[in-house]
Amino acid sequence: MSSDVISVKDLSFAYDKNTILNNVNFSAKEGDFVAIVGENGAGKSTLMNLILNNLTNYEGEIKLFGTDIKEDNHFRDLAYISQNSVLSYRNFPTTIEEAVKIHLSFLKKKTDASIYLKQVGLFEHRKKALDELSGGQLQRLGIVLALIKDAKIIFLDEPTSGIDKKFADEFFQNLSTLKNQNKTVVVITHQLDLAKKYIDYAIKIKDKKSMIINNNEISL
Repeated sequence: MSSDVISVKDLSFAYDKNTILNNVNFSAKEGDFVAIVGENGAGKSTLMNLILNNLTNYEGEIKLFGTDIKEDNHFRDLAYISQNSVLSYRNFPTTIEEAVKIHLSFLKKKTDASIYLKQVGLFEHRKKALDELSGGQLQRLGIVLALIKDAKIIFLDEPTSGIDKKFADEFFQNLSTLKNQNKTVVVITHQLDLAKKYIDYAIKIKDKKSMIINNNEISL
């Protein structure tokens, strides 16, 4: 059995004196597809930002690939895709294809751009300017850039918000195929009804604590 690539033990965090998370525990292995769910303000994004080492002064332990993030943040192995980050792509006056080629060149990779674009269903849109892309297409471009980086863990914060149901379902399906590349995917979502078909399990944040919900236990 493979070892944990993410390990969170007895994690507590507060803003000033306002406790956001209290004794949260969970782990993920290579190739896991995990959803983080909960009400607005429950602490989902806070949990993700703690794992990404964007927030400090927490109690408990966070390890990535067996190493405490205080010793090694593993930024080289991580990709973070949020709505704000992908919307900024529209500021670049180029096409999808050119953006991918530039990224490949920067990272000194010789892989054909079309391989990545076909994987996420963007090949037929490759000549589109970035400022013409829908929110869902921008999210898919974010995944392409994460794959080019060869990130081992991909974090996504509400990637299907504002995207129609059919496109959102296709997006979750795309994410599930990353298991075949041994990528671990952690996604914050309010659309558990769609994600349920593809995820391995969910972490529910409620009353500042965490609860692991296996796929076959998810009730909608």
